[in-house]
Amino acid sequence: MAELEHEARRMQEEGTLSREEIAHLDFAALAAFWQSDTGREIHGRAKQVRRELPFTARFSPDELTRTNTKTPKLLEREFVLVQGIADLVVLLPKEIWLVDFKTDHFEESALAEKVKLYEPQLRLYALALGRVYHRPVNRVQLYFLAIKKTVPVELAGTNSGIEQCL
Repeated sequence: MAELEHEARRMQEEGTLSREEIAHLDFAALAAFWQSDTGREIHGRAKQVRRELPFTARFSPDELTRTNTKTPKLLEREFVLVQGIADLVVLLPKEIWLVDFKTDHFEESALAEKVKLYEPQLRLYALALGRVYHRPVNRVQLYFLAIKKTVPVELAGTNSGIEQCL
């Protein structure tokens, strides 16, 4: 936990996190992630890890349908610019892993509903990162801090979409 607190202070000094954001961090839940199998596996690839990774990608509305993202009919001949910041990305030579941390407070019985809520966002992020870095995003996970649980996100059709977009 001391290492995480030190990292939070470093991120504050560089302007990535504000004092208020740090005050809301659940260091125990973050430590639980890094002690999990997923966290240890990612830590073992520390040189390929990028945190708070900004990205911008351009898509046609048709391409976005693969992520269950709805666009107005008005845009069908236009393009859509997608910008985001990925919480944690592992940029490997032939693939990408994406982990998104969620701070929602809820009972574990609502987990499936929460996963369903965030799946379109993560599919969109996967599509964008695949386009930007020219490799597939093969692993996408949500980590819910409140219940200290990692959940894989099914990319059903998104990866094939990534390969077609490259």
